[in-house]
Amino acid sequence: MTRTTQALVVGFLGAVLLRLALGDGYLRYVTDWMKWPLIVTGVVLLGLTAWMLLRPEPGDEGEDDHEHGHKVPAMTWLAIVPGVIVFVASPPSLGAYLAERRAGDPVAAAPDAEILPLPASDGPVDVEVAEFMWRAGVEDGSTIKGRDIRLTGFVSTDEKGNWYVTRIAIACCAADASASRVRVEDYDDAPERDAWVAVTGRWVEGTAPGGKSETAIEATSVEPREAPANTYQ
Repeated sequence: MTRTTQALVVGFLGAVLLRLALGDGYLRYVTDWMKWPLIVTGVVLLGLTAWMLLRPEPGDEGEDDHEHGHKVPAMTWLAIVPGVIVFVASPPSLGAYLAERRAGDPVAAAPDAEILPLPASDGPVDVEVAEFMWRAGVEDGSTIKGRDIRLTGFVSTDEKGNWYVTRIAIACCAADASASRVRVEDYDDAPERDAWVAVTGRWVEGTAPGGKSETAIEATSVEPREAPANTYQ
Protein backbone atom coordinates (compact mmCIF):
# COMPACT_ATOMS: atom_id res chain seq x y z
CA MET A 1 0.00 0.00 0.00
CA THR A 2 1.38 3.37 -0.99
CA ARG A 3 1.18 6.54 1.07
CA THR A 4 -1.51 7.89 -1.27
CA THR A 5 -3.64 4.79 -0.76
CA GLN A 6 -3.12 5.09 2.99
CA ALA A 7 -4.41 8.67 2.83
CA LEU A 8 -7.51 7.54 0.95
CA VAL A 9 -8.20 4.88 3.59
CA VAL A 10 -7.98 7.53 6.31
CA GLY A 11 -10.32 9.75 4.28
CA PHE A 12 -12.77 6.89 3.84
CA LEU A 13 -12.90 6.32 7.60
CA GLY A 14 -13.45 10.04 8.17
CA ALA A 15 -16.31 10.05 5.66
CA VAL A 16 -17.91 7.05 7.39
CA LEU A 17 -17.80 8.81 10.76
CA LEU A 18 -19.36 11.96 9.31
CA ARG A 19 -22.06 9.98 7.52
CA LEU A 20 -23.01 8.23 10.76
CA ALA A 21 -22.81 11.32 12.97
CA LEU A 22 -24.72 13.68 10.67
CA GLY A 23 -27.62 11.22 10.53
CA ASP A 24 -29.01 8.86 13.15
CA GLY A 25 -26.78 5.90 12.27
CA TYR A 26 -24.34 6.49 15.11
CA LEU A 27 -27.13 5.88 17.66
CA ARG A 28 -26.95 2.15 16.87
CA TYR A 29 -23.48 2.00 18.35
CA VAL A 30 -22.95 4.82 20.88
CA THR A 31 -24.98 7.13 23.11
CA ASP A 32 -26.29 10.44 21.78
CA TRP A 33 -23.68 12.65 23.47
CA MET A 34 -21.05 11.14 21.15
CA LYS A 35 -22.44 13.00 18.11
CA TRP A 36 -20.09 15.99 18.23
CA PRO A 37 -16.93 14.03 19.13
CA LEU A 38 -17.63 11.83 16.09
CA ILE A 39 -18.12 14.86 13.85
CA VAL A 40 -14.87 16.43 15.07
CA THR A 41 -13.00 13.15 14.59
CA GLY A 42 -14.38 12.78 11.05
CA VAL A 43 -13.32 16.33 10.14
CA VAL A 44 -9.83 15.76 11.60
CA LEU A 45 -9.43 12.56 9.57
CA LEU A 46 -10.47 14.33 6.36
CA GLY A 47 -8.05 17.16 7.14
CA LEU A 48 -5.30 14.62 7.73
CA THR A 49 -6.15 13.03 4.39
CA ALA A 50 -5.73 16.37 2.60
CA TRP A 51 -2.40 16.96 4.33
CA MET A 52 -1.11 13.49 3.40
CA LEU A 53 -2.09 13.97 -0.23
CA LEU A 54 -0.74 17.50 -0.59
CA ARG A 55 2.55 17.31 1.30
CA PRO A 56 5.71 16.82 -0.78
CA GLU A 57 6.70 13.29 -1.66
CA PRO A 58 9.75 11.89 0.20
CA GLY A 59 12.90 12.91 -1.66
CA ASP A 60 11.47 16.19 -2.97
CA GLU A 61 13.08 18.20 -0.16
CA GLY A 62 16.39 16.45 0.20
CA GLU A 63 15.45 13.36 2.18
CA ASP A 64 17.77 10.40 1.91
CA ASP A 65 17.17 8.31 -1.16
CA HIS A 66 16.40 5.22 0.91
CA GLU A 67 13.21 6.93 2.18
CA HIS A 68 11.85 7.48 -1.32
CA GLY A 69 9.01 5.12 -2.21
CA HIS A 70 8.46 3.97 1.36
CA LYS A 71 5.53 1.57 1.51
CA VAL A 72 2.78 1.32 4.13
CA PRO A 73 2.06 -2.19 5.52
CA ALA A 74 -0.69 -4.01 3.63
CA MET A 75 -2.41 -4.73 6.97
CA THR A 76 -3.63 -1.12 6.81
CA TRP A 77 -6.33 -2.37 4.43
CA LEU A 78 -8.03 -3.97 7.43
CA ALA A 79 -8.88 -0.49 8.69
CA ILE A 80 -11.56 -0.15 6.01
CA VAL A 81 -13.42 -3.33 7.07
CA PRO A 82 -15.61 -1.61 9.74
CA GLY A 83 -16.52 1.13 7.30
CA VAL A 84 -17.47 -1.34 4.57
CA ILE A 85 -19.67 -3.24 7.04
CA VAL A 86 -21.48 -0.02 7.99
CA PHE A 87 -22.13 0.87 4.34
CA VAL A 88 -23.05 -2.62 3.11
CA ALA A 89 -24.64 -4.47 6.04
CA SER A 90 -25.90 -1.57 8.22
CA PRO A 91 -26.21 -3.63 11.43
CA PRO A 92 -29.49 -2.97 13.30
CA SER A 93 -29.78 -1.70 16.86
CA LEU A 94 -29.58 -4.22 19.66
CA GLY A 95 -32.93 -5.84 20.37
CA ALA A 96 -34.71 -8.97 21.54
CA TYR A 97 -31.81 -11.31 20.78
CA LEU A 98 -29.56 -9.59 23.33
CA ALA A 99 -32.34 -8.92 25.86
CA GLU A 100 -33.39 -12.58 25.97
CA ARG A 101 -29.83 -13.72 26.58
CA ARG A 102 -29.26 -11.23 29.37
CA ALA A 103 -32.53 -11.88 31.16
CA GLY A 104 -30.63 -13.30 34.13
CA ASP A 105 -28.28 -10.34 34.52
CA PRO A 106 -28.59 -8.33 37.76
CA VAL A 107 -31.13 -5.53 37.52
CA ALA A 108 -29.89 -1.99 38.09
CA ALA A 109 -30.60 -0.84 41.62
CA ALA A 110 -33.09 1.93 42.33
CA PRO A 111 -31.61 5.41 42.80
CA ASP A 112 -30.54 6.28 46.35
CA ALA A 113 -32.62 9.45 46.26
CA GLU A 114 -36.31 9.28 47.12
CA ILE A 115 -38.44 8.51 44.07
CA LEU A 116 -41.01 11.25 43.60
CA PRO A 117 -44.69 10.43 43.08
CA LEU A 118 -45.95 10.29 39.52
CA PRO A 119 -47.67 13.46 38.28
CA ALA A 120 -51.44 13.67 38.51
CA SER A 121 -53.11 12.73 35.23
CA ASP A 122 -56.56 11.88 33.87
CA GLY A 123 -54.98 9.28 31.58
CA PRO A 124 -52.04 6.91 31.62
CA VAL A 125 -48.65 8.27 32.65
CA ASP A 126 -45.67 7.53 30.40
CA VAL A 127 -42.93 5.80 32.39
CA GLU A 128 -39.64 4.33 31.18
CA VAL A 129 -39.34 0.56 31.55
CA ALA A 130 -36.34 0.79 33.90
CA GLU A 131 -38.05 3.44 36.02
CA PHE A 132 -41.17 1.27 36.28
CA MET A 133 -39.02 -1.54 37.64
CA TRP A 134 -37.31 0.80 40.13
CA ARG A 135 -40.65 2.06 41.37
CA ALA A 136 -41.97 -1.48 41.76
CA GLY A 137 -39.05 -2.30 44.06
CA VAL A 138 -39.22 0.79 46.27
CA GLU A 139 -41.71 1.43 49.09
CA ASP A 140 -43.72 -1.65 48.07
CA GLY A 141 -44.48 -0.05 44.73
CA SER A 142 -46.56 2.70 46.34
CA THR A 143 -45.72 5.27 43.63
CA ILE A 144 -47.25 3.14 40.85
CA LYS A 145 -49.85 1.12 42.75
CA GLY A 146 -53.28 1.60 41.20
CA ARG A 147 -51.98 4.02 38.53
CA ASP A 148 -52.51 3.66 34.79
CA ILE A 149 -49.06 3.42 33.24
CA ARG A 150 -47.88 3.39 29.63
CA LEU A 151 -44.61 1.61 28.84
CA THR A 152 -43.00 1.90 25.41
CA GLY A 153 -40.42 -0.56 24.14
CA PHE A 154 -39.81 -3.53 21.88
CA VAL A 155 -41.13 -7.05 22.30
CA SER A 156 -38.97 -9.86 23.64
CA THR A 157 -40.01 -13.35 24.73
CA ASP A 158 -38.91 -16.30 26.86
CA GLU A 159 -38.98 -20.07 26.53
CA LYS A 160 -42.22 -20.28 28.57
CA GLY A 161 -44.20 -18.27 26.04
CA ASN A 162 -44.28 -15.04 28.06
CA TRP A 163 -43.65 -11.75 26.33
CA TYR A 164 -42.18 -8.51 27.60
CA VAL A 165 -42.01 -4.81 26.86
CA THR A 166 -38.27 -4.23 26.79
CA ARG A 167 -35.68 -1.46 26.59
CA ILE A 168 -31.91 -1.55 26.31
CA ALA A 169 -29.70 1.05 27.99
CA ILE A 170 -26.10 1.94 27.21
CA ALA A 171 -23.70 4.04 29.27
CA CYS A 172 -21.26 4.72 26.45
CA CYS A 173 -21.55 2.23 23.61
CA ALA A 174 -23.34 -0.95 22.58
CA ALA A 175 -20.64 -3.07 24.24
CA ASP A 176 -21.89 -2.14 27.73
CA ALA A 177 -25.60 -2.62 26.94
CA SER A 178 -28.01 -3.82 29.63
CA ALA A 179 -31.66 -4.81 29.27
CA SER A 180 -34.74 -3.97 31.34
CA ARG A 181 -38.02 -5.76 30.68
CA VAL A 182 -41.48 -6.00 32.17
CA ARG A 183 -43.68 -9.06 31.65
CA VAL A 184 -47.04 -8.31 30.02
CA GLU A 185 -50.00 -10.17 31.56
CA ASP A 186 -53.62 -10.67 30.44
CA TYR A 187 -52.76 -10.00 26.81
CA ASP A 188 -52.17 -13.29 25.07
CA ASP A 189 -51.87 -12.05 21.49
CA ALA A 190 -48.18 -11.22 21.64
CA PRO A 191 -47.00 -8.82 18.93
CA GLU A 192 -44.16 -9.82 16.65
CA ARG A 193 -40.79 -10.18 18.33
CA ASP A 194 -38.73 -6.95 18.12
CA ALA A 195 -41.86 -4.94 17.22
CA TRP A 196 -42.20 -1.63 19.07
CA VAL A 197 -45.33 -1.24 21.19
CA ALA A 198 -46.91 0.99 23.83
CA VAL A 199 -48.39 -1.13 26.63
CA THR A 200 -50.98 0.55 28.87
CA GLY A 201 -52.01 -1.07 32.14
CA ARG A 202 -51.37 -1.34 35.85
CA TRP A 203 -48.57 -2.80 37.90
CA VAL A 204 -49.22 -6.33 39.12
CA GLU A 205 -48.81 -5.84 42.85
CA GLY A 206 -46.13 -7.95 44.46
CA THR A 207 -43.98 -8.27 41.35
CA ALA A 208 -40.67 -6.48 41.54
CA PRO A 209 -37.05 -6.91 40.39
CA GLY A 210 -35.12 -9.24 42.64
CA GLY A 211 -38.29 -10.79 44.04
CA LYS A 212 -39.82 -14.22 43.48
CA SER A 213 -41.47 -13.09 40.26
CA GLU A 214 -40.55 -10.70 37.47
CA THR A 215 -41.94 -7.19 37.38
CA ALA A 216 -45.24 -7.39 35.50
CA ILE A 217 -47.92 -5.12 34.10
CA GLU A 218 -51.55 -6.12 33.60
CA ALA A 219 -52.24 -4.79 30.12
CA THR A 220 -55.47 -3.10 29.11
CA SER A 221 -54.23 -2.11 25.65
CA VAL A 222 -51.24 -2.68 23.38
CA GLU A 223 -50.64 -0.30 20.49
CA PRO A 224 -47.97 -0.50 17.77
CA ARG A 225 -45.31 2.20 17.69
CA GLU A 226 -42.57 3.25 15.29
CA ALA A 227 -39.09 2.56 16.60
CA PRO A 228 -37.51 5.82 17.84
CA ALA A 229 -34.36 7.21 16.26
CA ASN A 230 -32.53 6.44 19.49
CA THR A 231 -33.63 2.99 20.61
CA TYR A 232 -31.51 3.04 23.76
CA GLN A 233 -32.43 4.59 27.09
